[in-house]
Amino acid sequence: MNGIKSFTWFLAAMLFPPVCLFAQNPGKRLYEIHNSTSTPVIYKQILRQHMDRRERTDKLRANARLAKAADLVFKLGRVYAVPNPAVGVKHPVIHIEAGLADKIEIKIYDFAGKLIEEAVLIEPPALIKGVCSYEYKFMSEDTPNGACNYTVKAYKNGKQPLEAAGRLIFVKMGN
Repeated sequence: MNGIKSFTWFLAAMLFPPVCLFAQNPGKRLYEIHNSTSTPVIYKQILRQHMDRRERTDKLRANARLAKAADLVFKLGRVYAVPNPAVGVKHPVIHIEAGLADKIEIKIYDFAGKLIEEAVLIEPPALIKGVCSYEYKFMSEDTPNGACNYTVKAYKNGKQPLEAAGRLIFVKMGN
């Protein structure tokens, strides 16, 4: 009986790899073999390990492609507030594209020039649509009615700071 089992394993090892290599989608073929009722349980465990390894490597490759596509160079891209005008919204978001920065300083002033809010972002940027971006959510509960100005400074060790400024308009609704 052991001779038949070892021959079955030998036959499976000889037959399945060429099928997987020549199939149009080898990953799909592995799932088909794994889900087959005629595949032995031990071989299913080996296939599951192989499929898990394949999925992990595919994710790593996808992340590497995204990192290559991302612009990690320290340069100022787009800086804007969303939504602008902020109609009935208390917490708009300031979006900053500055590559890979050490820190980002944000200052928000009311129309009279009084500092309303300031923040320092030190966490790594998020990858948004292939661009390294920082986002800051306006945190103050007492939002002004009218225009606010904001300034953004991005710092990188050994480089000149990058600066940008913009205007954010608040429109209060109701009482």
